Amino acid sequence: MATTKSCFYENEQQLNSFIEGNSFKDHHNLLVQIFYRHKEKQDLQHLERMLKKQLPASTVLSCEAVGCLTEEKKYIVTFTIIDKQELNPVLQDQYTINTLNNLVEVSQQDILNLNESLKVSEQYYRSLFDNNGDFVYSTDLTGNFTSINQAFMKTFGYTEDDLIGRSALDFIKEEDVHRAKMHFIQALKGKDQTYTIEIPIKSGEAQIFQIKNIPITVNGACVGTYGIGRNITTQKKSEEKIIQLAYYDQDTGLPNRMRFTEQLEEMLHRAKHRKEFLAVLVIDIDRFKIINDSLGHYAGDIVLKELAERILERLPAGAFFGRFSGDKFTLLLTENVSIDQTTRFARELQNIISMPLSYQSQEFIVTASIGISSFPGDGLDEQVLLKNADIAMNRSKNEGGNKITYFSTGMNDQAMVRLELESYLRKALQKNEFHLCYQPLMDLKSGEITCTEALIRWQHPHLGLVSPAQFIPLAEETGLIEEIGAWVLTTACVQTKAWQQNGFPNLGISVNVSAYQFQHHAFIGHVIEALEISQLGPGYLSLELTESAMLEDIVYSISVMKSLQELGVKVSIDDFGTGYSSLSYLRNLPIDTLKIDQSFINNLHDDPSDIAIVKAIITMGQGLSVKIVAEGVETHEQLNLLRELDCHYAQGFYIEKPLDIAAFEKGFRTMEKVEYTVK
Repeated sequence: MATTKSCFYENEQQLNSFIEGNSFKDHHNLLVQIFYRHKEKQDLQHLERMLKKQLPASTVLSCEAVGCLTEEKKYIVTFTIIDKQELNPVLQDQYTINTLNNLVEVSQQDILNLNESLKVSEQYYRSLFDNNGDFVYSTDLTGNFTSINQAFMKTFGYTEDDLIGRSALDFIKEEDVHRAKMHFIQALKGKDQTYTIEIPIKSGEAQIFQIKNIPITVNGACVGTYGIGRNITTQKKSEEKIIQLAYYDQDTGLPNRMRFTEQLEEMLHRAKHRKEFLAVLVIDIDRFKIINDSLGHYAGDIVLKELAERILERLPAGAFFGRFSGDKFTLLLTENVSIDQTTRFARELQNIISMPLSYQSQEFIVTASIGISSFPGDGLDEQVLLKNADIAMNRSKNEGGNKITYFSTGMNDQAMVRLELESYLRKALQKNEFHLCYQPLMDLKSGEITCTEALIRWQHPHLGLVSPAQFIPLAEETGLIEEIGAWVLTTACVQTKAWQQNGFPNLGISVNVSAYQFQHHAFIGHVIEALEISQLGPGYLSLELTESAMLEDIVYSISVMKSLQELGVKVSIDDFGTGYSSLSYLRNLPIDTLKIDQSFINNLHDDPSDIAIVKAIITMGQGLSVKIVAEGVETHEQLNLLRELDCHYAQGFYIEKPLDIAAFEKGFRTMEKVEYTVK
């Protein structure tokens, strides 16, 4: 039986490959048929000559095909290998002619079927090509566009006339041409390529695209590439925003704690491999809280941003700078690290930071405490180095600030002691290790004790008596002050109510409140609970606040103080004169008492300026209708001078030291010869 194979004619190289691939040159009984469109008749002779040259032993016939060929597919060539029996000379000529006619008819039908299949395939392809949500394009072997789909035109704004026949590289940024060429060459070699690239669209706006290039293969040979892609600009911007939020400080733009720690880890890995030295600096702005309290947090953020910009401008090569938290910055030095170089730069940092700052025409100066740890001497990993530099920085602050301190092992021992103290503090309340002492306040006109101040004490079974100066800041830092403060408030109210029922009917109680405790949303609830449990009249309770506690959030503070006064509770400002508040704030604060700090009382009889200050505070208090209490009275001269200045109340060791409950109930006698005993 005869066998037939067909192909579309595209070019001589393609047709020769088809002939050689099917070994048609080895057959002498070969019938070659060319089906052509009428319009292409003039080019037919060239194709016939080429086939006769390639296959001299074959018979070449041409036949016009009607309705089965397209503009793109102008010729179909069929090759029929005829069995010898079908051409046996013994057979009649008519039989041979009939056989050939049948073969031609069969070949034509095969061509029609093939063409129909091609049309269906073409429709599938066009549907996928044109309706694809991603943009799709094709190029030839030289990188020129040969087709683009609707999504491509919509994405880039170009039409087919703008692009077909032009090089794809013409539309890419110059700096990306080399990279795009490499991906194109790899795709031609049969390797799929996926990459991200920024390309300007027709409007000129640069967009970010993810593109995949794949080869177009016909009869085993690459004839071009397909490109499939999508616009990922929004996605990229979202990713960049997420990275920015996760790794960078929003106020200064500096790497945050997480990013800086990662950078330190990377540089440590390199330093270990190269046997290099590193230095880690922790920089804390001294008394920065004053700026926040007096000018507001917005001004504080502006100041921190300006300081960050100053430091960034002066960073040495190989340095990494970040914002650790709040007013604390971190710096990593990686090149030419030595004690001399590090110290020199740390001093330069202090000079940069201490340059005058201005905000709303107000000029001020800040200083910085710096702690330094070094690799490998002070630690081998990022966490240890940061911890030790922070310990050294705290030492600088504890010594008055504006200092540079290198870490030493002894500092770590002190830090461990502090950690141990924190552990004990968390259990102190449960183990009933706290107790209160009470220091009387005396009315300077009558000489009577009208109130006491509750002062917390911590008696630890192993550490002994722990100073409030040690554990109160730690309690504030850890948040334990809320629970401890609530205990102090309730205990003091209960005890005062008991004394009112046993000899001191008009005795009041004054309780110190920390900034953290005062700003907590549950504070008013704790006050109400303490009064309900103790059944103490609200008018006998006075709460002492520092200026900084009130100025943390002045609007909120005023609302809390008004709520307290509505309950009948008195509000007092403690240590007045040592803070940084504006007198305009003071005029608007709903307060009952001002307590003059003992630093103004110590030299009252020797220093005229202290007398003037105290007199001014007392006069101001009278103008604001608030009572004045002098703290730290230790001599008879101080007491008499305060009386002459019309101060209302006094408190101090000259009157009476803080007493525990037993001593208070045992009774005491003031220097004014007024005796007090509990019934």
